[in-house]
Amino acid sequence: MAVSTQAQLPLLPYRSHRTPHLGSNVGVEGSVIWLVWPLLVPVQKIEPPFTLSMERYRYIPLSSTCQIRHLRLFAGRADDELSGELFHTSLNCAPRFTALSYAWGDPKPRKAVRCCGLIAEVGSSLHSALRHLRGPDDDIILWADALCIDQENIPERNEQVKMMGDIYASAISTAIWLGEESDEVKMAFGWLRNFNKAMYSWESNQQAWKHDSEFIDKHHAEAILQSAFGNCKVLAFKNIWALLDCPWFTRKWVIQELVKSRMPVLVSGRNCIPWPFLSAWLRFIRKCTVQYEDFRLFCPRPFEADSKVLGICELRATLLWRIANQDTPLLLFLLTRTLQFRCRDPRDHVFALMGIASDAERFPLPDYGKKTEDVFRQLAYACVSDTMNLKLLWSLLSSTPLEKRLHSWAPDLEKGVAECDGGVLPTQFSVQQERDYNAGGKSFPEPQLDRGRNLLKMVGRIVDKIQLLGSDNRSLINAKTVEGIMKRSDFRTFGQNLQLLLQQKYQWLEECIAIAAKTISREDAEEAFKNALLSDKMVNEEAPQSLAVARREFSTCMRLMKEEACSGQLWFLAALNRLSLESGYLLENMISDKLQRRFGGTEGRRIGWLPPVAEERDFICIFDGMELPCHSSSG
Repeated sequence: MAVSTQAQLPLLPYRSHRTPHLGSNVGVEGSVIWLVWPLLVPVQKIEPPFTLSMERYRYIPLSSTCQIRHLRLFAGRADDELSGELFHTSLNCAPRFTALSYAWGDPKPRKAVRCCGLIAEVGSSLHSALRHLRGPDDDIILWADALCIDQENIPERNEQVKMMGDIYASAISTAIWLGEESDEVKMAFGWLRNFNKAMYSWESNQQAWKHDSEFIDKHHAEAILQSAFGNCKVLAFKNIWALLDCPWFTRKWVIQELVKSRMPVLVSGRNCIPWPFLSAWLRFIRKCTVQYEDFRLFCPRPFEADSKVLGICELRATLLWRIANQDTPLLLFLLTRTLQFRCRDPRDHVFALMGIASDAERFPLPDYGKKTEDVFRQLAYACVSDTMNLKLLWSLLSSTPLEKRLHSWAPDLEKGVAECDGGVLPTQFSVQQERDYNAGGKSFPEPQLDRGRNLLKMVGRIVDKIQLLGSDNRSLINAKTVEGIMKRSDFRTFGQNLQLLLQQKYQWLEECIAIAAKTISREDAEEAFKNALLSDKMVNEEAPQSLAVARREFSTCMRLMKEEACSGQLWFLAALNRLSLESGYLLENMISDKLQRRFGGTEGRRIGWLPPVAEERDFICIFDGMELPCHSSSG
């Protein structure tokens, strides 16, 4: 099946208030300026009024806090030196311009750009982007942070960072630079165009289907994929993974840049597609349980350095899509969800999100003159005075050992990021999903902060004590563990190691049921554990249709998992039978999610899930105003 690499009239099956209408047919040859006509705005070519020099460019200070710089990039042929000029404008009356979103990449080697006849140095990533975006005949006006902000001027940098959200919102379009041209990414662009056509055609014939439906039937999903990819589904999956593996998807700052952009366009070399084409795919594949698992199998580089999560590049891209399509969330909610995005400066874990947070005014403004510890400490101080943020602060702390916090109640994000190693924080304290929990009743939190001694005092009640605590089995979903299995060269060794992993998972489930039996009763243990396993799905979301099936098939699932662990050569058949259950993938995902926590029983005959840092004899407390109980060290 032929893949179209020509940018065609965009079909946007997932239109939203954030999805702009895009322009007409465009070609594939020449500069990107001719690929998507709304992307770059040509301006009249001017003759540079200066002579060339080897002297280094020096920034002229901005005259007010509402001013920004724009780059007029002069037209030129492919082999011409990059040349342009920086000029000051007020953001309120800026010319039509394109903002550039890109991964900075390695700071060295530096490359030269002629700026007003003088030499300005930029990283190789930005240099490559400018070279590809430049047109042969017309100048264009751009905004790129590394050039348009004097990075060595800390006061200016502070002011410009506050304005970055408004800058991207003011741009006529945003060019998302993914890097030099790649055959795989070019093919991915073609597959995504084909997919959008197939999806649009299917939706047109599905009058009863709704965009917010939780699932797409597997038969419909396969029909869409067949229409889009023909017999090349495996190749299409691999190419799309190559797209998601681009460094741009790892950067913390791109979250704000994407959310604020009016018309984001993905650009690779001289090829491009609108961002909604990719977001439509991410939304689709998450609604198709079976196809999603198939897609994950073809991740070409699932084991990112220091990551505990398989295919984390897809996870990041999905988070980007979800954040870009939801109402403006709280800063701490964003923070807890995006620690797997990277930034060179740990302070940017906070600063990069303030432009899209609904409560940013509650927090200190970005200041690169402050020490990293002081930024994190001030973040915690601001949270204490607000109920919702206090709950989210505890969410951030729930998986971080005490020795890796600034204080027992204040996070050290730099160490916290290292602790989660690119993983996703457990979701048990995701406050925006806790609408149906109410452990604190009608009480209201009244925290008291003693800054002199760095103590936080809160009123609460000790309601129980942890008596039994299951083992910490996060290693069973650690990407490094799975990588070691998958790299085995011979199938026999691979099978033996995979079965060993399945045995450990089944032993963990048996351990959990044994804790339930000792805590409640042997007769009710499996039913009680099943309720605990599925509780988040039942409470935090609208109960999916498959939840009732999952409850009914749980015993069958356990029997098949036992066969996987104990049946010798027939384990593979048992695994296929388990995943063939109607709720097979749902139960597998719920079990994997709970492996991030520890199962426990209390002296008061309660069972539930606890953070991995909990210990036996810890108290179970309910603090005033908190939806969920928490554990507190008995020491």
